[in-house]
Amino acid sequence: MAQIDAGAIIFDMDGLLVDSEPLWAEVEADFARTRGGEFTRELARRCVGQGLANTLRVMRDAFGFHVDIERDSAEIIDRFVARARDLALKPGALELLNEVDGVVPVALGSSSSRRLVVSVLDAVGLSSRFGVVVTGDDVEHPKPAPDIFVKCARELGVMPARCLVLEDSLAGVRAGRAAGMRVIAVPEGDPHGRGFEDHADAVVADLFEARRLISLA
Repeated sequence: MAQIDAGAIIFDMDGLLVDSEPLWAEVEADFARTRGGEFTRELARRCVGQGLANTLRVMRDAFGFHVDIERDSAEIIDRFVARARDLALKPGALELLNEVDGVVPVALGSSSSRRLVVSVLDAVGLSSRFGVVVTGDDVEHPKPAPDIFVKCARELGVMPARCLVLEDSLAGVRAGRAAGMRVIAVPEGDPHGRGFEDHADAVVADLFEARRLISLA
């Protein structure tokens, strides 16, 4: 597979750097259960990478209960943050961050709220790794819209075409492509049939494999 040039790298957080999707699924399922809904793994997969507001709307439509986006998002975030110390980094995350440190500019772009992103980065020891952090609170439209990644590039001072996005979700991959960036997808589970290959420059099994494809320019 051909090397992919990176003048800057923009990392997603949940599911890409941090092994957080299982905890998210548990927390969201517990929340839905208190309202009388059974939030299945399939429903959770449909919501990955698109922000809590979207997840709550999916719950509302699936189970018919009323949601208050601001109040209920805060409750779910509180539940997640309370367990953030249980989180671990994904394989290869620390090695990749160490290797690119000081070589190319890096940013973190997440659809999650800033309070949650800051809490998770602190819990896993990555708070000092990113000079630029853009969250769902900072833009009008979350992924799969390109807003988060476009803002990352602007704050890094790097043209979008020179940026490489690393993402685990299809929504994030689509956002990176819509921003005019190169994209490496690192999906959890089997990526085939879920559309990753239609939008990403490469689909890999883990961050070690992703690093072997990156040419630091």
